[in-house]
Amino acid sequence: MTESLSYPHVQRNGGSENQAMTAATNPAPQRRIGELLIDAGLITEGQLNQALDKQSDEGGKIVELLIALKHLTPDQFVAFLAKQPGVASIDLKQYDISSDLINMVPREFVIKHELIPIDRLGKLLTIGMVCPLDRNTIKQLEETTKLRVKPLLCSASDVRSAIEQHYPEAEAAKDGGTLDGVAASMRLGRVATLIREVDTLPALPETVSRVREAANDPDKSARDIANILVMDPPIMAKVLGVANSAAYGFSQRVDDINHAVALLGLRETFSIVLSAAVINLFDKSKVLNYKRFWLNAMYCAGASRFVVKASGRKNVTGLFSAGLLHDVGIAVLAEVSPDQYAKVDQKLTGVALVEEEEDKIGLSHTEAGFALAEHWDLPAEIAAAIRFHHKVELAEDHKEIAAIVGLADAMACAIGSDPSESEGHFKGLEPAMEILNIDAEVGEAMLSEFLDQKAAALGDSLE
Repeated sequence: MTESLSYPHVQRNGGSENQAMTAATNPAPQRRIGELLIDAGLITEGQLNQALDKQSDEGGKIVELLIALKHLTPDQFVAFLAKQPGVASIDLKQYDISSDLINMVPREFVIKHELIPIDRLGKLLTIGMVCPLDRNTIKQLEETTKLRVKPLLCSASDVRSAIEQHYPEAEAAKDGGTLDGVAASMRLGRVATLIREVDTLPALPETVSRVREAANDPDKSARDIANILVMDPPIMAKVLGVANSAAYGFSQRVDDINHAVALLGLRETFSIVLSAAVINLFDKSKVLNYKRFWLNAMYCAGASRFVVKASGRKNVTGLFSAGLLHDVGIAVLAEVSPDQYAKVDQKLTGVALVEEEEDKIGLSHTEAGFALAEHWDLPAEIAAAIRFHHKVELAEDHKEIAAIVGLADAMACAIGSDPSESEGHFKGLEPAMEILNIDAEVGEAMLSEFLDQKAAALGDSLE
């Protein structure tokens, strides 16, 4: 996961810009961090300008933005800091920090500036910092403690571990602070970084926009769209796979893309192309079980049609795509934060999974998926289903499609279980059932029918 490093903002022009970090022993005029990184050969002027443009539009810290844009890595930045004049580095894990030192520095200050007090000798206080060139923070700390501060470079992960150890959540409650604890406080920076990471994911392939244009053109035919798909074999294969799935129930196998598009219709074909293109971008993930992910997406999309039938709805726009993409945030988190996501228990489902992700990563798959939907400008109804299918009651718009996908997701997760336990599968989704006017009896019948007809058709196992 990208480190969330603390350092001053960098701005172009303007009298109120923060001065850049420089060595504590260097009395020369301070230089901006971007200039120092260029001089060190770590970034180019063009890359700095790109980060500055992003900062102007979205805010944020310049080094975090450079890292999010993949122009710089956390390890490169730490190595850069270690080479600066007057900066020494230590392995924080080797230090036993006394409670007297911990009491000297307010926890809110420690969390905000990512530092930890290490030692005191007379009037000299030694602290470990993620960014020991941050003179403003050092000055504030000297004013707070009335001591001279000596900063040492430490890794961000070591500093955070030390903060969690020495400033635990329980102590936060005693302090009467407004924060929910160290972990909650530090998640904010990680979440912002993760969201920026989502924005760096590659654009959707040109096939999607071409099929979208053709589907909206009354002069285009199924053959025109088929000709586009022939030029993108992976997407074409997904369209054929979906056409032959039990979700559509065509009487004969469909092997010709022209035939598939004609049977599906132009709009439905685009829906599948969009979903397949999104999911295909994650097929090389080292953390994500892609086969399991794709099959679960298919199960949910297929189950959504049973929910529509049970609720008496018809022609719900974007439903199949919403079913396929409902958990795309899982793929997003596995892509942008693989090490952290590997710690998430993938056996969990529903709200339990969301809570686990928020605890381990700071960002749930529903919010990560919604960030991706916004990044790629996906249809609003699909974005709503991605974000709210576990908590339908929070949706302001498109509640119906979010409710359908929420129940369909629960049904997909129920494959291999006892249909008689349907009440347990829909636990927490009572608002969705109420929106769709589906009672417990109808829900049980709906789930039973799905398990009977879908599990065998799509495969008996998700492994």
